[in-house]
Order: sequence, then C-alpha cells, then structure tokens
Amino acid sequence: MPRPLLLIHGYSATGLAFDTLKQMLRDRGVAAEMLNVGNYISLNNEITIRDIAEGLERAIELVPALNGAAEFDAIVHSTGMLVVRAWLAHQRAAPESNTRLKRLKHLVGVAPATWGSPQAQMGRTWLGALVKGDHTPGPDFLNAGDQILDGLELGSRFTWDLAHMDLLGEKPYFGTGPDTPYVTVFIGNTPYTGLSSVANAPGTDGTVRWSGCGLNTRKITLDLTRTPVGPDGKPTQRVTLSEWAAGTRLDVPILAVEGKDHATLIADPDLGMVDRIASFLELNSADGFTAWLAEAKVWADPAKQKMLLDPGAAAAGLAGSFKQYFGHLFHLGEKPLEGWQQFVIHARDEHNDPVTDYLLQVFRLEGEPGKEEWTECEEMYSDVHAYKTDPSFRCIHVRLPAGLSESQVPMQIRIKASTGTEIVTYQGYGSDQAGSTAVQPMRADSEPVIFDITGGLGGGNGSLFHPFTTTLVEIILNRVPYPFGTFSQIFKWL
Repeated sequence: MPRPLLLIHGYSATGLAFDTLKQMLRDRGVAAEMLNVGNYISLNNEITIRDIAEGLERAIELVPALNGAAEFDAIVHSTGMLVVRAWLAHQRAAPESNTRLKRLKHLVGVAPATWGSPQAQMGRTWLGALVKGDHTPGPDFLNAGDQILDGLELGSRFTWDLAHMDLLGEKPYFGTGPDTPYVTVFIGNTPYTGLSSVANAPGTDGTVRWSGCGLNTRKITLDLTRTPVGPDGKPTQRVTLSEWAAGTRLDVPILAVEGKDHATLIADPDLGMVDRIASFLELNSADGFTAWLAEAKVWADPAKQKMLLDPGAAAAGLAGSFKQYFGHLFHLGEKPLEGWQQFVIHARDEHNDPVTDYLLQVFRLEGEPGKEEWTECEEMYSDVHAYKTDPSFRCIHVRLPAGLSESQVPMQIRIKASTGTEIVTYQGYGSDQAGSTAVQPMRADSEPVIFDITGGLGGGNGSLFHPFTTTLVEIILNRVPYPFGTFSQIFKWL
C-alpha cells in the first residue's frame, strides 16, 4: 500500500511553492490522495521552529491516514528540513524508543537549510522585514519571524543542539536499519540571477551554502582544560573526533542539480531530480539505498564539477584568484577547488559558560628551505560569522584547494581567548609549543595555544578538511583567577 507523502515548504513561503513538483510526482504515479501539502506560519516574531514542529504533529494527528502508527514519507524545502528534524527530536528520545523515527520512512531534502542560511541575519533587520515581512495589516504586520531567523542564523544554538541530538549521538537518528528514515539531499549548483543576485554569496545556491545542506557531519573536541573529561565523566583525550557516516550511520552527501538555484530547484524542478526522488521513495533496504546513491552520485557529478570553480576574478577559466590564493602553496596550477567546507565553532569553559572573546586561526609553513615562516591561511576564509545571540558560537566558511585534505604541508591551529579583565583569565593545556602538560595563560597579550594538524588531528586520525560538509569544533578552556599560584584580587584574607 502506498504511503502518504508530506510536502513541507521553507521560510516565508507557502504550500503553493510545491505546485509544480506535486504535478510532476503525480505524473510519475504518486496518487493525488497520498499528497499532503503543508502550510505553516513563519513570519511571526514569537513563533519558533520547534513551535512549527509541534504544529506539524498536531496536523498529523488530525489526518486519519497519518495518525497513529501510520508510516509516511516527506519532501522538504529549505527550512522544512529543520522543521522535520525538530519534529523527530521532540522528546530527545534514543532511536530505539523514538516512535516518530519509525514512522518516517523516506526524507528528501530539496535545498535544505540543514545548517541555516547566511541570509538569516539580514532577514532580522528592518530591511529584511520590508522585503520578507508579513504585509497583511494585523498583529503580525511587518513581522519577519525573528525566532525562526534566530534558529536559521549561521552558527545558531538551535542547529548546534539539534545536531547533537540527531546527527552526532552515539546511536544515529539516520541509520542504515529499517527503523530510521532513508534520507537524500539535492542542491542547485548556481546562485540567483537577476535582481535576486544581490543576495548571492560564494559557495551557495543563493540562500543556503552547499557545504551546509548534507547530513554528513563530524565533531572535533579540543579540550584544553587541566584534566579532560568526557560526557560520561571519565578521563578522555585532548582531541576527540566523532565518526563520519560509516557502519550504521547513513551516508547523506549533497547531490548537485544542474542550472538550478534555491528557488528554481522547486519552482522548476529538474526532470532527472524528480525521477530520482520517485525511485528513492520506493527504497526499502540498505542495499537498495546504497545502489540508488551510487547511481545518483554519477548522475550529479557533472553538475557538482561546476561547484568547484574558484569564484574569483576569472572563475570561468580558473585563473585569476586561484593562482593568487593557492598556486604558490600547493603548486597545483589551475586545478579546480576541492570544494567548500563550513566549520561551526563553540568555545566554552569547564562550567559550560560561553567564551565570547576568542580567535581561532589556521597557519601553514611556507617559504624556501631554511627560510620557512608560519603564515596565516587568510585566503581560505570566505566568511566568518559570529552568532548574534551568543558569539561563543561562530561559523567559518572556507574554500578548499584541490589536494588540501591529503596535503602534508605543515599546518597549525592557533587559539587565543580573553576574559576582558586582568583578574580572571582563561588557561589552556596541551599546546604543542608549551608541551602536553604545561599550562598556557590565555590573555589578550598571551601567546596562542597551538595544535599541529599536519596530516590530520589526534595523532593523524583524519584530516580537518572534508569538502561539502559541516564540521563542528568545540573548544573547552579553564577559567581561573589570575595570577596563578598566589592570592588573586578576587578573594583575599584580611
């Protein structure tokens, strides 16, 4: 028996956005009575993404074909991915006891805002309200959906917490077994054209970043405290890395679609994409998914190649800025980029309080033999964004030169932090420069804590760089009175 199919739109849109895709699915045999097109409010300043997720649950309960233990599929566009993920993670239940996971069998992301959008912060401004706000006179007049945009902002606490529930847990929400949904992601390979192109940023489809769409995610923890302790309260390594999709974790990379941007991917769907969505909805085994994904990658590869062009002064010919930025270092001539990557960074102290004033930099060693110098890799950075609500969260967007993930060029991560006062400081242990047991004061004028990442992190346990993915980095510091080893100004005996 065919399953109901839910179509869930994105921020500031309506269910009408699915009209064309809906008809194309019908043409491929999806019964009209199986289609359920959602329509939710996003332009209200008090509504959150979790509110919409619970509105989705209420709507499911009131449709007989969806209520109870009935199985169904979903296709989501943009913010719709966060709505469904929040719905799945509502009770923070482990996969084996999460009844919602067992009911959702297939999830298709069409340009999903898995990690938010660089446009979200712009939408929170008064100009954003004029462009996207609710223009209907009433209590929501000119509302732009502040709470939703907060969740959509790059590096938001919402997306960080959600990923820890569904993507980074010990047991995956999206696995290869029958009790979790199969997931796939399609993304356009071009930004907007015409008037909408004012919103374009490098490495995006005009609204979401290519590296921020897929569900293949890894977390790196740099614990610089005196005695690193894991979530279980037991001693752990200073550098720990979570696993990529392997074993029981589902592989959910991006599948590029030729000539489509964030809007046209759904307004004017590619025929090949729709064919693959239709066949994806028929999958019922891990082996079937593996075979389907292998074919889909081959289909998407030509479109993906265009996402590897360096967006410099001569992007079409891969000259210009590519040589300027990378040729002298990696000696790769005019080869294309390896891709784009996004890092979401959170710095905190041992009490889980935010560290808001910090700097993380990547350096490389370059120069003639005997005259090498450490140089910051500034040319890799496309954008650095601090989350407005809590700047202890940052999002760094980088472009990766071909071969970087396998390069043995000496590279370092350098970390600096400051409390903003002379009587309290952060301190870090484990710097390659000071020794693994030496303490390093972290003040505005202090030397940084340094980690060597040549050939990988954690003793060569995998490269820092993986194209078209989002990597989480958590930095943990001690916050202590200063100076060390004597009475501080904070507390003295009379």
